[in-house]
Formats: sequence, C-alpha cells, structure tokens
Amino acid sequence: MKYKIKKESDFEKILEIKVEIEDLNEQRDEAISKIGKQIKVAGFRPGKIPANIVIREVGEDYINEEAVELFLPQTLFTILNDEEISPATRPAIKEIKKQKNHFEVDVLITLWPKLSKSPKLSQTVEVDSIKPSNEEIEEQIERIKSQFAEVSKVERPLNSGDYAMMNLSATKNGSEVKDFTYNDYLYEVGSGSLTPALDSKLEGVAPGAIIKFNDSIPQLNEESVEVTVLVKEVREKILPDLTDEWVSETTEFENIDELKSELVINIENVKKQQVAQQYQSELTNKLIEEVNMKLPEQLVIAEMDSILQNFLNELKQSNIQLEDYFKITGLTEETLRDDLNKQASRNLTMVLILDKVIEDLDLKLDEKDISLVDEHMETHSNDEDDSDQTSHRLNLEAESLRNKAMLHVLQQGISVDKDGEKVYLQDVYNRDTDLGEEE
Repeated sequence: MKYKIKKESDFEKILEIKVEIEDLNEQRDEAISKIGKQIKVAGFRPGKIPANIVIREVGEDYINEEAVELFLPQTLFTILNDEEISPATRPAIKEIKKQKNHFEVDVLITLWPKLSKSPKLSQTVEVDSIKPSNEEIEEQIERIKSQFAEVSKVERPLNSGDYAMMNLSATKNGSEVKDFTYNDYLYEVGSGSLTPALDSKLEGVAPGAIIKFNDSIPQLNEESVEVTVLVKEVREKILPDLTDEWVSETTEFENIDELKSELVINIENVKKQQVAQQYQSELTNKLIEEVNMKLPEQLVIAEMDSILQNFLNELKQSNIQLEDYFKITGLTEETLRDDLNKQASRNLTMVLILDKVIEDLDLKLDEKDISLVDEHMETHSNDEDDSDQTSHRLNLEAESLRNKAMLHVLQQGISVDKDGEKVYLQDVYNRDTDLGEEE
C-alpha cells in the first residue's frame, strides 16, 4: 500500500491511497464470510456457503470492493496517526477507482479551521431601551390594585375584566364531557383560562342568558365540543383609589413615589434580561458577518446532523412526527435543510471566534471551573465507559473555556438605544455563568 497527501483547501486534505490486491488478503476472507451470511444459494444454509460458491455468485470485483471497505478504517487510522493529522470529522471516501491490479481511493480529510485574527470585539450594538414607559408603570400599578379589588353585582351585560357568576358544561357527540361541569363558578372575563372562545362569547351577554357554542378544551385534549353557559350574575371589579394612605396600608411602601420607584427598578431588571439576549444575538451576528469565513463542507454537514438529531429528539419527547411538524409549520424539507445549514454555519463560526479569543487571551480554567466540571462528571460517571467519560470531560472543559471567552466578548461590546444612549448591561454578564453542555 502506498499513499500521498494533497492540499485541497486551507482546512481540507485529499488522502490518495493505492491499495494493491495482495493488501486485501485478510479482508477478502472477511468479506466472503460477511457476504456468505447475506446471500441465499439453493442447497446451502446462510453462513455455510463455501467461499468458491460465494465468489461464483457475486464475482471477484464485488468481493474486492467489499474488502476495500473493510480495509480502509484501520488503514486510515494508522495513516492519520503516523502523519499526526487530527481530523475534525469522520474522513469521507470521495472515490474508489478499480484499476487492473489495484484500487485507487481518494479520502477527504477535514481539519478543524482556525482564524488568523479575531474580529473587532468593541462593536456598537443598538438595542431596545430598558427604561420603563409610563404605560408599563401604570400597568403594574393596575395589577397591584387588582389584587385588592372588590366586586359588586351590576345589572348590565358583561365586559372584559368583569366577573361572571355562571354554570358551565360541555357535551361531545351527545355525551357529557367529564371534569368540565362548573356550577356557580366565578369567572373573570378576559382571563382565557377555560376555553379559547369563551371570553369572546361572554362579552356583551346579559344576566340570565344561555349561550351555546362549539369549542375545544385544551386542558382535557378535547376537540369539537358543544359548550353551554348560563350567565347568572355580572359582577363589576371595583379598584381602590391610588393614594399614599392606601399604599402605606396595603403594601410595604410608605407612599406612591416609593412604590413607583420600586416598580421602575423591577421593570428595568426584567427588560434588562430581555435586552441582554437581544444584545448578545446582535453582537454575535456582527462578529460572524465580519469573519465571513467559508467553512469546510463536511464540518458543516456534521454540525447539521447534530442539530437535526437534537431537534428530532425534542419532537419525539413532544410526541410529534416530523411529517406533522411540516404540516403545522408549513415548512418543507428544503427549508428545514437551509435553516440547518445557516444555524450550523453560525454555530461553527462563533466557536472559531471564541477559540481565537481563548488563544489570544491565553484563557485557562480556574479552580472553580474545574470544580464545576468535577461535580457534573459525578452525575455521568456511572453511565459511561472510560473513553466516553474522557471525551465528555474534554467537551465540558472546552465549553467552559468558551463560556469565559463569550463573557469577555460581551464585556467588550457597547450597547446603546436608538437615541445613542448607552444601555448598561454589564451587571447581567458579570455574574457567574453556569457550566453548559457543549452544543
């Protein structure tokens, strides 16, 4: 056997192997045995067919081709080990050509790419403002007041926000739906807590009215049921007046100003989490666009397969078939494949950026990082053999380093609102990050 290595691209090599027929003696015997278990020949039991009969049935070329397939895995491992080549994905056989006395095999070796330099990290990203609007503050105040609201019976039709005292039941194909009978039930119109169409059917209905309509009951997984509602009373919600005295008596704050100040802080904290995700996504997009790197095809395919497998597992856990998913979403196999390609390219490019940051900063795991890895490994140690444990630990350590690099990237960027005012998000990113599994 002879071989030579050619450069295909910056991160790909073509391994050309010349396999002589005599190199395949051991594999030919294995191939004959394997094929003998698969074919049927009159007068012989499967697996008991003599070698000469197997050769006669399938031919020398087929035997040799099967022998080449069996010969390549260990041969590739030996060559890559001798040449100190670490492929990023499983080597891909591109072509096997039969010559007179030998085979010529072309194998594509994909290497893990590296960036020559990091993209500019101090990018300015426009994000939404975290300052609460007056409407948002008022909405929170109304929610607090609603907790202390009283109700009063009124003689008028129902409006959204009113309470309906009602009897409610449902039937399907003439039979009563179990667990869906309510008597003297006080229901807030607009809460959407019983059936999808109930709120819209109740609005404008006066006391004493009986309404019937077809609907579904999601919590019981029932479809196409007939719902019957008797509206017995309409009760109006009466909110307390917002005064310093009321605030002092019913809340932990002394007056309206203190209450509003606390609401501003709470709303900002909630919006800050949302805006932080927006900032990270937009900053990542900018970095990836700046790199604009052409990735090796086999590497992208491997990442696509990984993402697809995770997606299929999620569908399986939700008892959804892929065909049903296409029907629900209107997507096709082609659009899904395009989405997978984009997501895979994005994931891989960001990994390369983070690896370059790790290299530039010479980032290392500290004692706390290692401790977190140790704790995580304890939960897996009984489920994996030694090689799997080693691989799993290396993945965890790599992911932990990339988390540190991502934190650095986020700290270098600049977030501003549409008016150019800086939006402070660093307290979100300065906190300790959880150890994550490698994607």
